Amino acid sequence: MGSGVGPWDFGVWDLKFDLVIIGAGLSGLFAGCLAARRGKRALILARGLGGTHVGTGTIDVLSDLSSLDKRQTTADHPYSLAGPRALRAALDELKAICAEAGYPLHGDLKSNFRLPTAAGAARQTCLAPETMIAGDLSRPEPFALADLPGFRDFNAKFAISNLHASRLISNYQLQTIALPLPQPSTRRDAYATDLALLFDRADYREQLIEAWRPLLANAPKRIGLPAILGLDHAIEAKRHLDSALGVELFEIPILPPSVPGMRLFNLLRDDFQKHGGRIIIGPTASGHVVDKRAIVTADMNGRVRDYEAEVILLATGGFLHGGLTGEFEGRVRESVFNLPIAAPSTRADWISEVFLGPHPFAKFGARVNKQLHPLGADGKPLASNLRAIGSLLAGADRLSEGSREGIALATAYRAVELA
Repeated sequence: MGSGVGPWDFGVWDLKFDLVIIGAGLSGLFAGCLAARRGKRALILARGLGGTHVGTGTIDVLSDLSSLDKRQTTADHPYSLAGPRALRAALDELKAICAEAGYPLHGDLKSNFRLPTAAGAARQTCLAPETMIAGDLSRPEPFALADLPGFRDFNAKFAISNLHASRLISNYQLQTIALPLPQPSTRRDAYATDLALLFDRADYREQLIEAWRPLLANAPKRIGLPAILGLDHAIEAKRHLDSALGVELFEIPILPPSVPGMRLFNLLRDDFQKHGGRIIIGPTASGHVVDKRAIVTADMNGRVRDYEAEVILLATGGFLHGGLTGEFEGRVRESVFNLPIAAPSTRADWISEVFLGPHPFAKFGARVNKQLHPLGADGKPLASNLRAIGSLLAGADRLSEGSREGIALATAYRAVELA
């Protein structure tokens, strides 16, 4: 896949754009792809790479899809702001983009996949890449998990223990299979990205086939392994290994950096650039409003440029990605335009007593109207050309709901549609 535009590409700074997007996470990249495919001159400005590199590389719409209608009719919930048509259209368009890139996503809004996690739980997801779907826990066929000696970021025995303890698997006994990884010796632990680059190579896969074939002769026909099947050629790698070994391999997302998330980032970035979009990673963005029009100032190590555009999209994310920051005196701050963020003044009220339960801070974010215009302290749109999307929006506990990627896609689609 092609490389992104770096901070050294100063020619970008002299161009004019119809759409300026702040943030290179899933919502920002997807909005950029949509705009560029529709002939808009679009620019993405981002301090870093966004949330894709820490995500699972799947599209979670809602853990309980039967309650989707309720979310779409709940006032101020991002799904209500985007509308049901935007969500369906967004999923269809993302699937089309991924299919064109040779990395198809499978699934629909009728039902979720139940995919195992590295901790031995079940995760409900709407769309998943071909590299993961054979691990669906709804399937009755037995599977085993690969133990990769020397790879520390995935513990197959731990995952199996928790899968059994939670009664997610009851009709057969899971097992681990030690599968060696032929690779050059290194002076440090191997990361998932190191192994993914090896799996991209056909010659390395032939070494794997020779080493693994006798070990899998009497194994279940579904084999789970950490998400390392390749960065640029994951589908090719899976099909090659499946065919040669007579099994169905499936990936399980592990600790960041997320190989499946990196694939999705690379794919969307390349599609955006292929259709004329430009991206700068590195500058610090700040915003101000003049005569009800938003202007973005990008600072690249002292080289400063103002950007005006027909539409400016805030896609900077929530607390996790720097779109929101919490201050000690009990104030929550939005990082670019200093939008008002409603939050209790006592920080203890931001959290609940149950550590793994829902917390009030999860719903903090920018308030917007039906056109996704952020609202000022007076409840009126701050600027006519400013819109906010994705995890920056208030009103949803994305982690508890399992709605993070669905909200990112639906609100991005709606914003571009409005533009």
